[in-house]
Amino acid sequence: MIHIRRVLAFAAALLIATHITASSSAAQQDTALARVDTVQAGTDTTQAMLEEGPPAPTILPIAREEVPPGPLSPGSRYVFTRDSLLWSGAYTLADLLAEIPGVYVARAGFTGVPHYIQYGGRGGSALEIYWDGIPWVPLGGDTLFVDPGRFPLTYIRRVDVEVLPQRLRVFMVSERHETMDIRTKIRVESGTHKSAQYTALFQKRARNGIGIDLAAHFFGTDGPNKAAGSDAFDMWAKLGWMPNDRIGASYQIRRQDLDRDVVSGPGGVGVPGVKGARTEYQLALFAATRGDDLGLRADAGLVTSTWTADSTSTLEDQRIQHAYASVKYARPSWTAEVRGRVADSRTRESVEARAGWVPFRGLVISGDARLQRHEHNRSSREVHGAAALYFGPVYLAGDVSLGDAVQAPAIPDDTAQQTFDRGVRAGLKTKWLTGYVGAVQRDAYQPYPYPELGAIPQLGPSAEATYLVTEFYLRPVSALTLSGWYSDPINGELAALQPPNHIRAALTLRTKFWRTFRSGAFDFKAQVGMESWSDGIAGLSGDGSPIPLPAALFWEYHLEVQLVGFTAFWSLRNAQLAKEQIVPGLDYPGNLQTFGVSWTFSN
Repeated sequence: MIHIRRVLAFAAALLIATHITASSSAAQQDTALARVDTVQAGTDTTQAMLEEGPPAPTILPIAREEVPPGPLSPGSRYVFTRDSLLWSGAYTLADLLAEIPGVYVARAGFTGVPHYIQYGGRGGSALEIYWDGIPWVPLGGDTLFVDPGRFPLTYIRRVDVEVLPQRLRVFMVSERHETMDIRTKIRVESGTHKSAQYTALFQKRARNGIGIDLAAHFFGTDGPNKAAGSDAFDMWAKLGWMPNDRIGASYQIRRQDLDRDVVSGPGGVGVPGVKGARTEYQLALFAATRGDDLGLRADAGLVTSTWTADSTSTLEDQRIQHAYASVKYARPSWTAEVRGRVADSRTRESVEARAGWVPFRGLVISGDARLQRHEHNRSSREVHGAAALYFGPVYLAGDVSLGDAVQAPAIPDDTAQQTFDRGVRAGLKTKWLTGYVGAVQRDAYQPYPYPELGAIPQLGPSAEATYLVTEFYLRPVSALTLSGWYSDPINGELAALQPPNHIRAALTLRTKFWRTFRSGAFDFKAQVGMESWSDGIAGLSGDGSPIPLPAALFWEYHLEVQLVGFTAFWSLRNAQLAKEQIVPGLDYPGNLQTFGVSWTFSN
């Protein structure tokens, strides 16, 4: 494994850190709040407001967070703000998605290896990722589907997850800065198997609207043995101009260099090695008639995505360019948006429309539609609609999705599959209890296998099935929360990596009991979590025989302490040394420990 990248990453972190002044200052507070049409993904969002300190800095306008406009049905969107990301204990996007009911994270090992998700029996096609509103096209080793384990959260401001009966749409919002005070962040982490992470973030704004954001993130590990290591080095830079809240432009570059060894599995290769770099170039412009997200707004941009493989790699270089434009009009009670894209390969043209409406208090109606034209004379058509009735703390919601879509445009002979999926849920939102009980009926589907999980050659067809899904947040006192979700196929055959009696639960203590410091300056979190499922199937072997997925139980512990802008954390995964495997044939080690510190300065 090439260790020089660790030295370069640490040097980059130190270079950005030199912009930190030695004077103490108040920590930058999270101002991203959940929209009223969403359910928070947890109950531990910091309520930190310092009672004393320097005068509040002048707030400058920032670019709109590129997430789906509301209104949406209760329970259909999960919002993770900057603050809740810090306290979630998640290291990558894959960890975060494990909090969504019904998601199975197919971890090929500890970290540094693929962490694909399975949801609704749809394989990799169940996940769509957008970076600042732009679709993240699979390239490189994950040419067919996107591996969410490759997205660190250390320079992300917000993540929205829109839940459909058969799909998750994930909207990642990069960091942005709203004051002229320089904001810097340093994060250092270490752990089992000589794993290490270093992150540095620098942000600065000028009164004329020009702003700059710089970030470097390095991850490296030797893996369970020195022959299965992995290094990933991310660099991100964004230059923006926003003189007022009605016009602006930005240009950003994100690059990730990946160097991963082969991981052995059943019969040979369990996870292939990868050596190369992915780079994204995004130019975005917008103009709006108002600065409060109402009225008329137009967006446009150009995007180039490239994958450059090392000379020793068997992967070919890849490049995709596309342009987009959108128009949105919003009123207090309704929103409508139309977006179009053109690209030079794979999905040539795409037109999407979205609308939400509250005709009267107690009713929410929303929907979206998409038409795409792919290479080799193929097309995809999808429609989704939802409605909800709510009476005080109680709501009843349902949605329907119809599709005739291609799941992997990169495969020339992949044809569209027709699907009809629907769901209904009844929920409650009170001070001490929030949750819902629902049923989702999903159509039959034939998913492609995950390209980097050689241990599972085929996922096999998933039959029509009905799933019981529940979620709960029980808060008997302000400092204590019992939360979790449960998913079980109550009718129909089991899908691959969708085991019965799948449950995730966590008991969380979150308190500011140390009152020696002014209110909001000290925070503490202790959490015990578990994940369990019954016997299921993981997929099919090369000869078509089922690969069993044995029942399993994993325990996790997490501690976190914050003092103003300083945070210390410690996590332990598979704490009880369970011998079961999350992906059969690929070991999931026990006592996976990570610990570290993070500093945030505003000065």
